[in-house]
Amino acid sequence: MEKNQCKIHLQSRQKMGEDDETTNQEYLGEIAERDGRRYLSYQRSSEDGDISCLISFDRRKLSMTQKGALNSKLELMPGKKTENIYSTPMGDLNLAIFTREYQVTETSEGIKLILDYDIITGGEPIRTSMDIEIKF
Repeated sequence: MEKNQCKIHLQSRQKMGEDDETTNQEYLGEIAERDGRRYLSYQRSSEDGDISCLISFDRRKLSMTQKGALNSKLELMPGKKTENIYSTPMGDLNLAIFTREYQVTETSEGIKLILDYDIITGGEPIRTSMDIEIKF
């Protein structure tokens, strides 16, 4: 599996009630392809320590795994509700995710992923959207 260096721009927006927060992050990572799936890996830092991130995706679904200072695996499939576990230093959280939209757009310069989903926590859902741009 050949790995290629890439630049990753991740814009995330979370909205719950009146709260609306947008973040932008840039990472250097690697992308590889095997059996019709792509694998995007990068490192990010948090206040609790470093986190290794792996996003695997194809046209039908995306999974996002984080290991290190926090551990989680999210499965996103358009029109479906998935059960996910998010492990924090304070314990595990069971999170239901309903994916509204998932798009993969490829160009000669890279790939753009568009995600729109709800994190269902018991109260009002947290509406989350992510745009992930991968430049080769």
